[in-house]
Amino acid sequence: MKLHTFFFSLLLVVACASSRPAQADMSNVNPSCPNASVFSNVMNQICWDCFLDSLKIFGVGKKPNGTSSALNAPGCMCMDALGVPEFGTPMGFWSPQKLNEVVTTPWCSPALGGVKMQESFVGMGTNGGNRVGLEATPTAFYQYHFFSYPIMAMIGMMLLPDCTSGYVDFDLMYLSEIDPMWNNDLLTLLLNPEAIIFSTPAAFGWCAADCITTTADNQKEDFFGCAGCDGHLYPFTGNINPQPDPVAGSSLITQRVLASLHRKGLSTKTIGDEAMCKPEYSPTIPRSQYRFSMMYPVPESTSGASKSISVPFIGDPSNPEDQKANDSKDFAGKAGSDTAVFSDCCHPMGMSTARWCTPVGGRTRPGKDTAYLYLIWQYRNCCVKSL
Repeated sequence: MKLHTFFFSLLLVVACASSRPAQADMSNVNPSCPNASVFSNVMNQICWDCFLDSLKIFGVGKKPNGTSSALNAPGCMCMDALGVPEFGTPMGFWSPQKLNEVVTTPWCSPALGGVKMQESFVGMGTNGGNRVGLEATPTAFYQYHFFSYPIMAMIGMMLLPDCTSGYVDFDLMYLSEIDPMWNNDLLTLLLNPEAIIFSTPAAFGWCAADCITTTADNQKEDFFGCAGCDGHLYPFTGNINPQPDPVAGSSLITQRVLASLHRKGLSTKTIGDEAMCKPEYSPTIPRSQYRFSMMYPVPESTSGASKSISVPFIGDPSNPEDQKANDSKDFAGKAGSDTAVFSDCCHPMGMSTARWCTPVGGRTRPGKDTAYLYLIWQYRNCCVKSL
């Protein structure tokens, strides 16, 4: 076993061993570093409908933009290591593969039970702004921790050797606190110099079209330099200015994380004809390959217009003030009756919060929530070998 895998596995065991029972933990959450109960709420924090509704085989089923044309064929072919053709069945489906937590407190990890991986406050997130007259521009800085979370492989579900991501357990893959580029917009230009091009007025108009199509659940591969309605994809740092909505801001950070990992070669393309036999390197993010489901603080876990809300209680349940603060009627983000609720419980990244967030009363509590966890669904095209 690799040293880093052993270290984080040990850290996870310690975190789980020190966590309290679920019922008691809900009323004793530390607001600065809460416990997201990732492992104790597998069934009620994950939107399993995303997998069940997406399975496409023999040309039957829904598929996103950019998927392989081989899905409409009765068979597929790949070459083995010796160049011998192998025949199989084309398949495409959404599966939960990664987990990204966005936090304002450095080293805080809700996914690991609310532990602090290190006692340091360097790079503390802010939500202040530069004042001009009597107006203030809201700004923010976030840290993130990126995990492998192949929950289907972990519970022994849909075990297809030709369609796996290569990960079989929960593991910390990347964290922003040790990345020297994450808090420096100028330094990160070394990794993505095209950020200068995507900061032009013409690019803003291009990305406005991405916001419209994504909100209409028609995400396009062509808008690789955009982040939908969440903001600007560039630069690949934790700085967001302006940031009027923390939910959209945390979603934007998760998009930047994926785009940065693709540029570094740490994430691969698993959608399209070229990915049928094996994942391929893609320097830009294939946008239609990903969908998000919020896991914390207010999970997206059910389909349909009702979207039942399950959220941990923060504070003392017997305190009237804490009861009011935890009332769903006081959640941030309200929408008019004419706002259409997105019916699926995993949404395209960059979709306007007016569809998946505000119609249910918002997915954060002002002054209470400083951490956000997103389950990242990844579409996989693959050729399931016959032998």
